[in-house]
Amino acid sequence: MEGYKHTGPVNCNLEFDPSSLKGKTAIVTGGANGIGEAYVRALVAVGVTVCVGDLDVAKGKKLEAEIPGIKFIQCDITKWDDQVRLFREAASFSPTGKIAYVVANAGIIRQDDVFLNSGENQGPAKPDLSTIDVNIKGTLYTVKLSLHYFVKQNGETPSSMQEDTCLVLIGSGAAFLDCPRIPQYSATKWAMRGIMHSLRRTAFYYGSRVNVISPWYVKTNILSEEDFAHVTEMGVQLAEAEDAGQCLLRILSDTSINGHSFFITARKWSAQGYMDLDLDDYLGNDLLLEIQEDQVKSAPVSMGLFV
Repeated sequence: MEGYKHTGPVNCNLEFDPSSLKGKTAIVTGGANGIGEAYVRALVAVGVTVCVGDLDVAKGKKLEAEIPGIKFIQCDITKWDDQVRLFREAASFSPTGKIAYVVANAGIIRQDDVFLNSGENQGPAKPDLSTIDVNIKGTLYTVKLSLHYFVKQNGETPSSMQEDTCLVLIGSGAAFLDCPRIPQYSATKWAMRGIMHSLRRTAFYYGSRVNVISPWYVKTNILSEEDFAHVTEMGVQLAEAEDAGQCLLRILSDTSINGHSFFITARKWSAQGYMDLDLDDYLGNDLLLEIQEDQVKSAPVSMGLFV
C-alpha cells in the first residue's frame, strides 16, 4: 500500500464491487442500534463476519439471534478491559483468526453542562464530561486495539503480502458545521478528524487505512422523538441509515481510499445519500500546503511504533 497522498474526492457515483469483503471479519462498536446496526447489516449482507460490541444486551442478543454471522459481546467502550475482551473474542470468532475492519461507531450525545448556565447568583457547577469519556476516550481505546491487531497480523514492514485492514471513525455533521449548544459533542466529532489526520500518513506501513464517516441527521435513538419532530418541522430533510451502510461498503471495497471524510447526506444533496467532502487537504492554499509539508518532514522519528 502506498503512503498517503491526496488524489481528489472519491467519486461516490461509481458502482462498486464489495465481493472482496466476503470472508473477512469486522468489529462494530455500538452496533446493536441505529446507524451502527445499519453498518452491521450492510457488512453481513456481503459476507462479512461481524462482532458487535454494545451495552444494549437485549438488542445485541436479538440481533445475534436474528442474523447468522454475528457475535454479540457486551462492551462498555469506556472500560479498557471490556474492549480488550471484545477484540480477543472477535479474533477467536473470526474464521481466519484475523480482524480486517473496525468501525468505531459507539458514541453518545447528552445535554451539555459546559454550555448550560448554572443559574443566577450561583457559582459554576462542575460539568458532566461523560460525552468526552465515551466519544474520545472510548474511541482511542478502540484505535489502540485496532492498530495492535492490524500490526500483529501484518507486521511492521510494508510488503505485498500485507492484507488490507481499515479503521473507520465516526464523526458527525458536528465535525465540520456550526452546531450550537453542544460544545462537548462537537469537540469529540472534530477529534475524529484529528485522529484520522494523525494516522493516515503512517497506517500504510501496517497495510492499514483510516477514514471518517460523518452522518447528517438520521432518525435513531440518539435524539428524542421531540427533537426529530422539531428538525423535520423546520423543513430539514433527514439522511437514511441504509446509506451509511453503503458508504461503509464503498470505503472498505476500495483499498485506495485512505484519509478521507465522507458525509452521510440527505438525498436531496446526493442521490447515493453520501459524498466525499474533500475537506481534509488544502488544495488551492499554497501556504498551508508548504506548512503541512514541513510539519510532516519534521515529525519525530523516535517515538516508537505507529509513528
